[in-house]
Amino acid sequence: MPSLIWLLLASLLFIYLAYYRLSFGVAVILVLLPSYLWRWQFFGLPSTFLEIMIWLLFLVWLLKDQRFERINFYFQSRAENVVPGKWRYLLLAWLLVSIIGLVVHPSFHALGLWRAYWLEPMMFFMVFMYVVRKSEDTRMIIRASGLLVLWLFFVAAWQKYGFWYLPPEYNYPNTIRLTSIFSYPNALSLLTAPLTSFFAGLYLITKKNNLFYLVLTAMGVMLSVWAVSQGALAGIITALVVWCLVILWNISYKKFGKYNFGAWLVLGVAILVLVWQSNAGQSFRQQLFKPELNLQASSLEIRSSQWQETWQMLRHNFIFGAGINGYQAAMGAYHKVDWLEIYLYPHNVFLNFWSEVGFLGLLVFLLCLFFIVQDLLALHKVRHWLAWPLTLAWLTWFTQGLVDVPYFKNDLSILFFALLAFTILSKNTLPPQG
Repeated sequence: MPSLIWLLLASLLFIYLAYYRLSFGVAVILVLLPSYLWRWQFFGLPSTFLEIMIWLLFLVWLLKDQRFERINFYFQSRAENVVPGKWRYLLLAWLLVSIIGLVVHPSFHALGLWRAYWLEPMMFFMVFMYVVRKSEDTRMIIRASGLLVLWLFFVAAWQKYGFWYLPPEYNYPNTIRLTSIFSYPNALSLLTAPLTSFFAGLYLITKKNNLFYLVLTAMGVMLSVWAVSQGALAGIITALVVWCLVILWNISYKKFGKYNFGAWLVLGVAILVLVWQSNAGQSFRQQLFKPELNLQASSLEIRSSQWQETWQMLRHNFIFGAGINGYQAAMGAYHKVDWLEIYLYPHNVFLNFWSEVGFLGLLVFLLCLFFIVQDLLALHKVRHWLAWPLTLAWLTWFTQGLVDVPYFKNDLSILFFALLAFTILSKNTLPPQG
């Protein structure tokens, strides 16, 4: 009963904030993305506070100013339709392939996951697109994302010094891996690593509030280090290396002109050959293509084995995959190593989508990536102030996704659509200078 009272009070406070200013509601959701951990039964249905906030925000958005009276289902451009045409069609396809995935593996639990990973993120995306329109709204969303990193860092710091519970499997005598408020370390790094690169990008391109962005970047890096997340650190490093390479390219282009591309091509091929033939390169190839599974197996060998087994499953379920929440059941006939558990997902962003929503879902995801790259290039062309922050965030998200699950979790699906909305709005509605 006390829990329901707190829930009611928190919901009423959120309704007040969202009605006062809808962008406040969007910002609060971003700050409280881990609130999906606050769970309970709602009329027999499993629910989270994050889901409640999304539904309340969506309803307030519909009711305020009688917006529901202006809703239409036309795909043609309208004065109030801020979602570009190509994205309207693609997001419709995104929703349709998710419904197909639900039909392929229908269950009550799968329906709950579909609601949390597909329906509600799109509801949040729609509100974000319509209410984050002014420069001050943009700044508020950026500060809200910073507050998220900030409070997760302080909880992790308390955990590091023994003032916050750390699950035994991530504590001494095992490798100490901090989790902050979450139950496992990768949940922390998957949420904070893209934001870390986003703030690194802001630090690199802005002249004001540099210290604020630098502190947030340092905190984000520390969270990935404390979580001992190789994927997160690889994602952040990859993003920063790409930034450095682009800077060097621009400098060398001024010096070498038309010979610049050829020089970089020769240098790149030489580096690849040297790395490929090195001991590290040979070890990488062995772990990736011929994994040796024993108690000393590396995380890459375990991932590689999982990918190979997943491919065998997908060969026999090529079109429809395993369906939403069907991966573990489908993998039973293809799993060969008894002492290794079957994970919820294949831990590769392409295989994740293919197994959950089929080959058509994979194609929709690939087209989504293509449109994201297209919009990012357009932002760089006009030197938009969010071009590099968004590019670094997406690079980290994608790199981390090659070895993990960057989408299929309540907070991560919302983060994906928040980054997507920011990217689209930056290209279409936000001012080109900050």
